[in-house]
Amino acid sequence: MAAKVMFVIFRRSDLTRDQCLDQWKGERHGALVRKTPGLRKWTQNHVVSEEGERTLGGIDELWFDHMDALQVGMESAEMGAAVEDAKHFLDMDKTYAVVVDEKSLIG
Repeated sequence: MAAKVMFVIFRRSDLTRDQCLDQWKGERHGALVRKTPGLRKWTQNHVVSEEGERTLGGIDELWFDHMDALQVGMESAEMGAAVEDAKHFLDMDKTYAVVVDEKSLIG
């Protein structure tokens, strides 16, 4: 059974939406995330609706083969380096992660 963790990310208030997204999808951050042990799939969902004063940037989805692999990946030095890099563009006090059990209802 596959395992997935979702990060609900909020940009730092001193950055514009575009500045945050450029760093989030950028090569530096991407190279760090891709090194996470056991990572099988990574999807970024960028918020495109009117955001007003909100700083919600999007949702990251990271897939692993099973819960043990997810735990190893999340506790790895490589994920730690990605989290440290994220501090350059994310509000870490608001950003959070949840482990989910995905249920496909259509498709």
